[in-house]
Amino acid sequence: MSTQALSTSSYLCAETEKALGLLGDTTTQVRTGAISLDALSRFNAHQNPFENAAKAYSKQIETQLKYFRDRWGFAYSDEEFGGLYVPRPSGYSKTLLINPKDLTGPEDIFSKWVAEGKFSTYKYTDKSLNDFVPNDRRRLGHYALLHSGRREADEELKNRSWEQNLADRKETMRLTETLLWEDVFFTETKEHVDPDTITLTSSRVVVGGVAGVRWDRDDGEVGVGWCSPRRAGPSLRARAVFL
Repeated sequence: MSTQALSTSSYLCAETEKALGLLGDTTTQVRTGAISLDALSRFNAHQNPFENAAKAYSKQIETQLKYFRDRWGFAYSDEEFGGLYVPRPSGYSKTLLINPKDLTGPEDIFSKWVAEGKFSTYKYTDKSLNDFVPNDRRRLGHYALLHSGRREADEELKNRSWEQNLADRKETMRLTETLLWEDVFFTETKEHVDPDTITLTSSRVVVGGVAGVRWDRDDGEVGVGWCSPRRAGPSLRARAVFL
């Protein structure tokens, strides 16, 4: 082995050790709270971790802050939402949806509809949806995502199964997020999402299927059902999200 090869190898080992040391220091700062999860997420997204990433969405954040105060009685401060990490807009996904830490799962939203009785509802189980479809993103606390903001599920994702989206690493709405979007949309417009489509969520249910949501105009009800992770069709569509 040449002297140059040895020198290059030693340099790479030194750089690797330096990188591992930086990663270890970053992990320690996250654990101690010196670096926030928002700041780390911005860095990983190649954004300035010290910049208020939500500034461009201040109007949408203000609207959703009012929605949570008026609709849910969540007394969040402007600072709580103003410091949220917001991803860069991508393609047609430019509508902000904030999922607050106090919404523990899909049943929180579904049971509110049942109690209010403003429209009929259906779900595939008589038990709590939180037990069947846990919100695995709740660990993020307050978090924001970008989506299309459309009434119908994404046409770009028609004829694609849950398994195909997973294989292609397409991040899509969970059940809690889908129900929250329905509630936000209905609160603003008095109309329902998915009159002609079914939102295929990325939430697996305990029986092995995938949760889906639709507005059945014939029966006049919002329904939560499930289907095979291999099922695909023109009206069964996911909703792309960016976190």
